[in-house]
Amino acid sequence: MGTFLVEKNNESTLLLFNKRIVYKNDAKNSVSSEYENLMDFTAEKYLYGRVNRRFTPIYVTSTFGNNLKQFKSTNAQQNGVRALNFVVDAFNDMLQQFQKCAMTGKIATDDPYLSTLKVYKAYQDPQVLYNNYKQRYRGLIKQIADSQENKIENFDQFTNLMKQRASSKGKQEPITFPAFVKSRVCPLTVSGLVIEIADLDATNDQQKSDVFLNSKNWQFFVNAAKTYGFMIDQHVPWRLVADIGSSTMIQYARRYGATSTDGILARYYRPAYSPYASNFSSELLDTYNTVKPTNIQYFEECNGRTIARNKKPKTYSNVQRLTEQYESSYFLQLYCRTRFYEEESNFTENQKALMIDDVVEVSQRVNTTTALRQFELILNKTFDYQGSLSYYINKEKAIKDSER
Repeated sequence: MGTFLVEKNNESTLLLFNKRIVYKNDAKNSVSSEYENLMDFTAEKYLYGRVNRRFTPIYVTSTFGNNLKQFKSTNAQQNGVRALNFVVDAFNDMLQQFQKCAMTGKIATDDPYLSTLKVYKAYQDPQVLYNNYKQRYRGLIKQIADSQENKIENFDQFTNLMKQRASSKGKQEPITFPAFVKSRVCPLTVSGLVIEIADLDATNDQQKSDVFLNSKNWQFFVNAAKTYGFMIDQHVPWRLVADIGSSTMIQYARRYGATSTDGILARYYRPAYSPYASNFSSELLDTYNTVKPTNIQYFEECNGRTIARNKKPKTYSNVQRLTEQYESSYFLQLYCRTRFYEEESNFTENQKALMIDDVVEVSQRVNTTTALRQFELILNKTFDYQGSLSYYINKEKAIKDSER
């Protein structure tokens, strides 16, 4: 075990806590105060690149044309590694600077990671990660359902089980894609802004200190990152994160038509609730089909004998057959209720009910996209909810009209 720094997570909680503080202080003190690009991404920066300015979940989709760009095979440990195009451009220029300084003897050439920069990990598709997570989650729900005495016979019983689980575990075990994007089970790499130049163990503070903080090239690395518009995760010092608020990074994005931070968010990201929310009923049907048993055994008395019989749970040939069994607003209400379970909020039960009613009303009067956009804004934003969704929609429209 490291005397002062963590090597493995097999020590007492108190000892781990104290050693983490030692590492955090070492990281801060490893560079002068002028380098403000060494950041703590475990705190308020954790959602960076995964929520917009209004705190609603956003994501980069791999289907967005040429927004993603591959690193050259000579610059990556494996083929096909990608990030947002302007991020790749900035990294390539930073890499060239490292190469020049190595050739002229300005930096050490024997550092395993900070002499010649190599990309080990970058963009991960959040939809692919969510699909993998979703399969594991469905397996968990099936285990719970199978362990219950009363087996799932129909969709109503299934949704009751899902709501029970969401009400107790929804913040730790997200169900919806928007909640997944914001959660701790979703990595920072989904933002398209992250580049990792090593594949070391992020829990091993001793190794991080030895290999990076005490590297001869560490100061040069931090300075170069700042010069080219990157932040560095102090807890994962081989992790570069593009600072889309910096003028340098915006200049790189300008090549592709994004001239500001807001322009980057608008061009490269889309709301996580869309189009997921419109497919929510299909998602639930797929989960139901995974969770429901093949047969349900029951017993009945016949002429003084107990006979075991089997019956099958209710099936639906497609999502249309399922939705026909419920009111048109049922799944929209269920989506909103699920999102309440997944988010930290101070809404009262009465406020939640009123907001859900507002979502349904606006959906019918305007459209579902507008209703959900405003719902997600209020749900994720840290302000007191007063009035109705229509009030906030009209207020927002008035502000936009005044700015024209």
